[in-house]
Amino acid sequence: MKRIKSISVAVVLFAGIMYSGKCFAQHDPMFTNYMWNEMFINPAYAGSTEAISVVGLSRQQWVGIDGAPNSQSLSIHGPFYENSVGVGVSVLHEGIGVTNETSMMGTFAYHIQTSAKGRLGFGLSGGAVTFREKLSEIVTQTPGDIQFQENTPLLTVPNAAFGMYYHTKKFYAGLSVPRLIDNQISAGTWVIHNKFSSKTLHYNFISGYVFDLNGGIKIKPTIMCRYAYATPFEVSTSLNFFVKDCIWAGLAYRTGDAVSVLLGIMFTPSLRLSYSYDYTTNKLKSFNSGTHEISIGYDYLLGKKKTASPRLF
Repeated sequence: MKRIKSISVAVVLFAGIMYSGKCFAQHDPMFTNYMWNEMFINPAYAGSTEAISVVGLSRQQWVGIDGAPNSQSLSIHGPFYENSVGVGVSVLHEGIGVTNETSMMGTFAYHIQTSAKGRLGFGLSGGAVTFREKLSEIVTQTPGDIQFQENTPLLTVPNAAFGMYYHTKKFYAGLSVPRLIDNQISAGTWVIHNKFSSKTLHYNFISGYVFDLNGGIKIKPTIMCRYAYATPFEVSTSLNFFVKDCIWAGLAYRTGDAVSVLLGIMFTPSLRLSYSYDYTTNKLKSFNSGTHEISIGYDYLLGKKKTASPRLF
């Protein structure tokens, strides 16, 4: 039996989920390596790489705090019909305290050639999220507390996402709403309420550019902005230096949360491995030793052209 030792995390998380008798079936995932995992942020990214792309990612947040968030994701997407259509599938599992969520989404995107260099895509994802709280794993001060003897039932709710994505060979920008349906679950009765509300929508904006320098050096600054009604505006920025399209290193900053070190290597133009370490800057920094995230990606080039320069976004 796992012990939830950290009162500051376990109690706050549980109280937030159960507040006012409502459970909220999901939240938006957070990734430091968002620049390598963009289909989870924006469904219009599907098919934009002109290759069948597979990305796996694992994130262990706030190491040292029992019940801290952890995430694992897997996505695959590719282009069809002369690169005008993108299709993808993604799976995401998240654990926070005793709460476990798993989402499975299918994605469809349509891309338009807007100029000789640029393409604009529109994407829509749809699928389901399963949700369960393992209350029996909580160790309480009163043995045999009936409120914590049984887990909640496994519940399934629908959801969808929408996005727009523009890119050239060196620049990209996208705007997305990763959750279109507000899922609420009544605690105790476990009645599900699904509705659309503009006040619960989250908005993501991402952008980046690749600058070519002398000596085979490239610099790629990126930014991601997240906004939701009545919540603080969040900005994540990063700056990566690439050496001969083979290895890279960089720094990142997320407002009110962490500063990060990013490292990566291109084993081949198609196979890459990236790692990041987050140093917590908020009040939780005294209770954890940071966050680790690792991602591996593979691009299978389609058509007659089987070799190409590695794509940096």
